Amino acid sequence: MAERFGNAENKEINEAIRNLVPVNTLKTHRSWWTQFEEFCSQRGYSLDQVLPIEELNNILKDYGFNMKKKSGEDYKETVVKVLWNTTAKALQEMYYSKFKIKFNPFKDPAFREARNARDVRRRILQADVSKRKVSSAALRNEEYLKMVKLWDEETPHDLQHKFFLIVARELAWRGNDAANCLVSFFREERNNFGDLTGRLEYNPIFSKTHQGGCHSLSESKWLVPNMSSDLCPVRLFKKLLSKRSDRIKTDIMFLSVNHGWTPENKAAAWFKNCPAGINELGKWLKDSAQKAGLDTKRLKITNHSARSSVVTMLASSGIGEQELIKITGHSSGASIKPYLQLNEEHHSRLIQCFRDKAATTSEPVLAKKNEEITSTSSVNFCGSYGYLKPLAETDQGLRICGGGMFS
Repeated sequence: MAERFGNAENKEINEAIRNLVPVNTLKTHRSWWTQFEEFCSQRGYSLDQVLPIEELNNILKDYGFNMKKKSGEDYKETVVKVLWNTTAKALQEMYYSKFKIKFNPFKDPAFREARNARDVRRRILQADVSKRKVSSAALRNEEYLKMVKLWDEETPHDLQHKFFLIVARELAWRGNDAANCLVSFFREERNNFGDLTGRLEYNPIFSKTHQGGCHSLSESKWLVPNMSSDLCPVRLFKKLLSKRSDRIKTDIMFLSVNHGWTPENKAAAWFKNCPAGINELGKWLKDSAQKAGLDTKRLKITNHSARSSVVTMLASSGIGEQELIKITGHSSGASIKPYLQLNEEHHSRLIQCFRDKAATTSEPVLAKKNEEITSTSSVNFCGSYGYLKPLAETDQGLRICGGGMFS
């Protein structure tokens, strides 16, 4: 009879636990701990068993306020929080594993001053524009189309760029989704009769947000044929696959370009059997923006700008909150807020709409909870995000929508 339970020993279990943490994360954490040890050495701090908790608080307080890069420059304010938290966690684990001393730098009252020093330093850095966290800029539709049309799909380098720009926006990709994308994430859709619909179903299997594998329908997105053949993602996907030679065994979507291919030597393979570098992929949208003439020094343009662009564009078009989170994959509407960027064009339309309706209103209308309001105004104001949306001509009144973006 087969044994009911496994026979893994403690050493094997610990090895499996360690393998859960990505190698790059371990390297980063070791680098940050080395930096903290260098700081303690310069300050004359000794991390030993007899050191009182109050002194540990002073060390973390000093480090939280005075941490610097090797060049002597200040970190960005978001880095200060992550770096301090990671170091404090490592210190907590080190004291327990080495001396069996327990403390919690994140909750214990004894470490309140250290936490406050970290937060104060972040506040100071937030006042510095160069150190403040800046979201990736959302791009207008005409700017995005200009970037797409710059690339010539008859060359291997440009074909991948063009497909990436279109798909990154239509699927609302995160910054690194392109680097993690596999060909098997896409499949041709069939209807209930087994006939091809012309659409491509996209479902990222075993990605960060889909650990359970391939989920049906609710987790899928689709690439839909475009009436403009030049911008059709389905056609570009099939063309990209047709350019992959038989020697390519990897399932990675975006590959390194074979530099042996030239317009004069079109018989050569387009791509190598290895993925495009993650650092190279991370610059594709910014490179396209620079080539299109956008000011990339004033605007923070990254691959994440594709995601910001589609959320901002759909929100300004009146798409509802539930539809938005289905497209982006967020768990709630609150997660969408950082992506909503009100550009001057949209803001001008809202102000003009407000002025036009205000001019036709003879007296102010006060909204009270659970009361029906009747007026000659026809503006829908959504309290969650402050967006205005015109109502249908038959609708009357100023409606206050409290639980959704475009209720």
